[in-house]
Order: sequence, then C-alpha cells, then structure tokens
Amino acid sequence: MPNLYWKNKDKFEKSKTFKTQISYPFQILESIKSPTINKFTSYNELIQKNTENDQKNQLKVNDWDNLLIWGDNRNVINSLIKKFSKKIRIIYIDPPFATGGDFKFKTLIGENNAFEVTKAYSDTWSGGIDAYIDFLYERLVLMKELLAEDGSIYVHLDWHVSHYIKIIMDEIFGIENFKNEIIWAYPAASAKTRRFFIRSYDVLLFYTKSNDYVFNDDPKIYMEYSNRVKNALKKDEIGTYYYRGGSHNGKKLSRKVYIRENGIFPRDLWNDVPYIRANTLEYQAFSTQKPERLLKRIILASSNETDIVADFFCGSGTTLAVAEKLGRRWIGSDMAKHAINISRKRILDIYNSNDLINWEKKYKKNPYPFKILSVNKNLQDINAYDEFLVNNIQKTKKKNLFQDVKFEIKILKDNNKVSIELIDYFVPNLDLIENKLKKKINSFSDWIDSWTIDFNSQNSYFNVMWISYRTPKNRKLDLTSYRYYYEKSGKYQISVKVIDILGNETSQEYEISIN
Repeated sequence: MPNLYWKNKDKFEKSKTFKTQISYPFQILESIKSPTINKFTSYNELIQKNTENDQKNQLKVNDWDNLLIWGDNRNVINSLIKKFSKKIRIIYIDPPFATGGDFKFKTLIGENNAFEVTKAYSDTWSGGIDAYIDFLYERLVLMKELLAEDGSIYVHLDWHVSHYIKIIMDEIFGIENFKNEIIWAYPAASAKTRRFFIRSYDVLLFYTKSNDYVFNDDPKIYMEYSNRVKNALKKDEIGTYYYRGGSHNGKKLSRKVYIRENGIFPRDLWNDVPYIRANTLEYQAFSTQKPERLLKRIILASSNETDIVADFFCGSGTTLAVAEKLGRRWIGSDMAKHAINISRKRILDIYNSNDLINWEKKYKKNPYPFKILSVNKNLQDINAYDEFLVNNIQKTKKKNLFQDVKFEIKILKDNNKVSIELIDYFVPNLDLIENKLKKKINSFSDWIDSWTIDFNSQNSYFNVMWISYRTPKNRKLDLTSYRYYYEKSGKYQISVKVIDILGNETSQEYEISIN
C-alpha cells in the first residue's frame, strides 16, 4: 500500500505514540447538573419542569457526566486514554482544512443586535502542508486508541487536504476499513468566481476500527425521495407505490413499486442537508458551524443510545448538542475558550432548540449533567482580541488588560431566601480598547455574555446553580437571580462568576449568614 511521507513523519512510531505522550491531570472548572435558567418561567414551574423531564430523559448509565474540555486536543486525548481506551463508539472531527485563511465569529453585544466580528481561529501553518499533516496525523493515531473495536470515525474536510488525509487514514486505520468518501453538497453562499467551477461541497472520510462495526439501517437517517418519485406516488388498498419504468424487446414496461419507508437509504452524496443560515434557530454566529441534521445522520447510523460520541474540535458544539438529543453520552474539547463558552450555552439552552426527530418543533428537554474540565494550566485565561485593541500595545499591558475587571452585586435577603442582583461591571484601561467596540457599549450589562451563581460554594470548582446568558436568538440577560432557599441556618459562601463578551471570566466570593 502506498504511504505518504512528509517532513518529521519519522518522529512518530504509530503503535507507540499514545504510550510516549504526557498525560495531564484534569481540573474541574464547573459542574452543571440541574441549574435554574432564567429563560423560561417562574422558579416553581422550572423545578417541576426539571423533575418531569429528568424522569423521562434519564441515561441508562449510572455515574456519568458529559464532558466539555478546554485544552489542546493532543493533551486532552492523552489524558482520556487511561479511562476511555477502546470505549468511544464514534468520533467525528471537523478540524481546520489548511485553507490558509482566518475564520470568524461574531461577538454579539447587548440586546440591540450590535456585534463585532473577530477571529475564531487561524488556519495558516508556518510549516506549510507538512506541518498540517504532522498535526493531524499525531492526533488521529491517538484517537484510534480511544475508538472501540466496533467504532467508527468521520473526518470532515474539503478539497484542500482531503486527498492527503485519505492516504494517512488508510495507513492508520487500514485501507480495508475505509467505508465511504461522503460528499456533502450545498449551495455556494457566494459564487463570485468565473475562473473555475464553483466549489460547493465538503468531504467526510468514514472509517471503522475493524470489520465488525456498528451501523444502523434507521429510517430516521433516510434521504427524501426525489421530486419525480414524490410526484408519482399513488395509493391503493395495499399501500403507497409508484411506477418504475423499463423496456423489453422494444416495448415499454412498468410495474408497481410499493414503498415501506418515507425515503431511501442514503447514498454517499448528501445534498439534502442545508448549511447554516443566520435566520435558523441553530445559528451560533460561528463561521464554520455544521448543521445538526448532518450529525444526526452520522450519529444515528454509527452508534446506539448511551454510546459515547466524541468531538475533539467541537467548535460551536453541534456534535455535542446532537448527541445530547439522541440519548448518547458525549465528550467534546476545544482549545479556544470562546468555543467552550458557546458550546456551554448551547447545551444549557438545548430546551429551546429544534427537535431532531420533528424539526418543526422544539426539543423541550433539559440537558443531562455535564462538567467543564481543563486539561492543563498553561492555557490563556483571557481572549484579548487584537482586533478590539488599539495598535502598538505592549505585551505586558495586553496580558494585564482584564486582570483588574470587577463587578458589583447587591445581595437581597428575606430571612432564609436570598437572591443576587448584578448592578455594575467595571472594565479598567478602556483607553486601550478600540472605539469601534466601546461605542456599541451603552450600559454595563452590554459587556456581559453570561453570569452564574453557586449559592453554596464548597468545592474547588464552580457548581452552577443559577445562570443567565445571552444567545444569538435571545439577547435578554436577567440581572436579578431567582430567590434561593436555604434549609438550614449557618454561614454560607456564595460564588458569582461573570463572563464578558470577550470571553474573560471574573469570579468573586461573598459570605452570608442565615439565621
């Protein structure tokens, strides 16, 4: 079998890579079990709704929290191998495509549709295509170790590098385990060129770990009949049918073909899944976001309920949201803090998203418990985007720009009931921030993307008990929490955390006495 060689390939020994990597300890940042979300209705109704949905919507696996992990995915995967080796049923990844460009997302501001566009990530590689292949090869080798023996992996790419990655996938997973090159075709968003044919499809490389793998003939993954067939459908006493034509000895023939399902088993050309538009409910203002219905087909086909689904370039959280709705367990990671924030809110707000089985309705179920982890401590804690800062700022000033951010709250106490009001947010060094951003800030709350409360802080991590957040489709932010009821008298520690529109986190602690 032909192999692909590139600079630095020899430093990897495929069978030993995962054994020679450093495993980092996970640090729990947040635990999210059944938070009250000020997006629906009154507190009592929320508690009743939570209880009803939790009873209907229980994973059949004990002691499991879904995992959203902030960190470099090489470190994340290495740290997962000890516990999850050969346990993940399906891995889907949508890595950078080596396009040579920058990809954007919208920083949304306040309630009045104001926004600024900033860089989500850079898809440029200083070492060229060699550096890109080097990067992805190492991670694919590690992912194989996590994959169950009957598991599958889908790698989402486009024309830039899919031909290179196909060769290294053959090498890592075996050419005999290649199942499909799936073409996801979609209308070109802007077709300005007349210098070559318009590019309007992506490629998904589908491999399995072995020849004994999960694959489901599920009618919910079927593609619609063509318009020709749909227009020709008829009914009789036996069922729904259409006429299939043909000829024999120069004579035209036709016969009735009765249909059992409302569609056809998918081919490897998927042209029935639209890309994301800003007017859709699932839109997250993230330029490389993939449609939920694309992941629905993949996850239903290659996994069963309660299986573990993983995405190590989770971006806007599409894979995680779809796995959640389909009753799978999930693990997602990204090295960008804003991607973690977007995914976190998306899972929290899943109640208001589209139902995957009946797309015209809302999902209306609460999320399963999940935790936010960090894989190591050398990550950048803030997102001080260059686009929002004035030119020629010294690195030391940029680093310290948001270290002195503070907020002010008012504790509203009624015997053993306590609520919190957020009354101000202070951003120092405003002279270092570009006017294009500052002029869109009309009040202190416009700085805030979400804020959350742990009314009984006892752990090294934050236990999310109440939260209010903005989404692209609901820009309202509640500045007063519900009233939390303390059952026993005593002293309690309250922790409040605010995440601003640039992704910066600020936490403050308060002590209260309950008589």
